[in-house]
Amino acid sequence: MKWYQKHRETIVQTACLLFIILFTYAGLTKLLEGHLFYDSIRNSPILGGKAMASLASWALPLSELAVALLLIWKKTRLIGLYGAAVLMLLFTGYTLAIVFFAPYRPCSCGGVISLLSWEQHLVLNAILLLLALMAIWSSLKNKGIPWKKTPQGR
Repeated sequence: MKWYQKHRETIVQTACLLFIILFTYAGLTKLLEGHLFYDSIRNSPILGGKAMASLASWALPLSELAVALLLIWKKTRLIGLYGAAVLMLLFTGYTLAIVFFAPYRPCSCGGVISLLSWEQHLVLNAILLLLALMAIWSSLKNKGIPWKKTPQGR
């Protein structure tokens, strides 16, 4: 446990760097290839429909870029980590729904992720979700958890 205490800040910084790269790449790709992302959502067996596709095709990439920006600055890093955890929870839930409940599996990922099967993608998302949660926990431990402080320094 001593090793972990010594390296908590490094774990947080590494997780933030990974999420900054991931969300910046994903967000920019979705915006630059907007029509492809829109079509993927519209044809999704889970999220299909024009209204959802219109909303998600803008909200998701902008959210990814906003979280990446929040992770850059130390003052907003914890909020960014919460955002990363929420996004990863949504992505993991979506992938879980595709793997176990969808009548067919669409192919909508780009880049390196497109080389993964849906099951492998689910595992990757779960690992990234756990990493976000671990980074949040480490950040709270580094700052000291406010609700555990006792009055008058006791």
